[in-house]
Amino acid sequence: MLNLPDFSTGTPKAIVLDLDETTLNSNSQLDDRTRAALNAIHGLGIPIIIATSRPERVLPTLVGVDILEISSLVQMNGTIACGRAGLGGTFKRNLDLDDARRCWNLIEKHAPWAQRTLEVDGTQFAVNNENFIQKLWAFDQKTSPKVISLETALKIGPAKISINGINQNLEPLAIKLDQKLSDRTIVFRSANEMFLNVVPVEAGKSNAAACLLKSATISLADTLSFGDDFVDIDLIRYSGWSVAVENAITQIKNIAKYHTASNDNNGVAIVLERLVIALS
Repeated sequence: MLNLPDFSTGTPKAIVLDLDETTLNSNSQLDDRTRAALNAIHGLGIPIIIATSRPERVLPTLVGVDILEISSLVQMNGTIACGRAGLGGTFKRNLDLDDARRCWNLIEKHAPWAQRTLEVDGTQFAVNNENFIQKLWAFDQKTSPKVISLETALKIGPAKISINGINQNLEPLAIKLDQKLSDRTIVFRSANEMFLNVVPVEAGKSNAAACLLKSATISLADTLSFGDDFVDIDLIRYSGWSVAVENAITQIKNIAKYHTASNDNNGVAIVLERLVIALS
């Protein structure tokens, strides 16, 4: 059942959007209706933040350059952020180097079939199997992915390790990582149990978004945020206007103030359109 904000007694000052299975449909595409709603929000002068687990290099394919130009970006589970289009500031948190190397080795030992990357800045990354770069880690970018060695990535400063189970359950590996990594590092699961994200514990979508919003004197209490999965829990918990899409996990639905339709039924657009009407 939908429980939509009516914005009759107040309106948010900023928008924060998760991408996969929230703003994007199940084909990882941005529907025309959602694109139009985002442009309308931008036209009203409301800052938009994309807060995603994805690295920046794949976003032109997912949302288009036009949306990136009107949005600030929190990427890779809140390890890196950059303000633009009305917001300023930057944010970066690096993985503990010992944990990064330990994690890489544990994956090789306990799940050698899994594909993994050590992300640096959203464009440069190390990978364990270059045969899967285009399919899993870089899509069909016009320019070649900036693949670097593991040692170079560690030297520059790693932000995140992404693990793709290639249709196999990664929970046994996640348990091993929880046991072996320090308290400086956290392992994020995904709802389908086939993806893991390993990031610094002080990173997070809410922390990174708050850093950017501060430049415009906006608090998370004044933001409208959308999410669906475990990596969105902190964002949904601390946002004043928190919205779960219908396909969200139970943990998100339980803490979100509002519920909208699924990502395949224009859930984000439905709420944004109501906001545009309230402000027009």
